[in-house]
Amino acid sequence: MRLPSHLRLKHASDFARVREKGASYAGKYLVLGVLKDENVAEFGYGLITGRKLGIAVKRNRIRRLLREIVRAHRAEIAPGWHFVVIGRWRAAGATLQDLERDWLKLAKRLGILIAPTAQPAT
Repeated sequence: MRLPSHLRLKHASDFARVREKGASYAGKYLVLGVLKDENVAEFGYGLITGRKLGIAVKRNRIRRLLREIVRAHRAEIAPGWHFVVIGRWRAAGATLQDLERDWLKLAKRLGILIAPTAQPAT
C-alpha cells in the first residue's frame, strides 16, 4: 500500500517553514524536523537526501526506505504535524532496521507519535 500523495510536502516554502519555525533533533542516521500545524487533517512529510549520501541510486534507495518507515508507522503519527526527514551521510550504509530505530527514537523525542493504546488481555 502506497502513501497518498496529499501527505507529501511538495513546495520549498513548506520545507523552509518547518526548518525555520519548527524544532529538530539529529540522530545517528537522520535529522528530523517537525512543526505543529493545526490546519492539517492527518500529517505532512518531506524527505531530503543530499548529494553527500552518494550517487542517485543510493539516494533513491534511502528515500524508498524512509517512505517505507513513514508508511509502516502511519497509524502512530499524530495528526496536525508537518515533518521533514533528512538523511545524514551515515544513512548510506544503514539498514532499514537502523533507519527505523533512529526515526522512532527521534519521533518519540519530538512527540509526533501517538501513545499506543493498551490491548485488553483475552
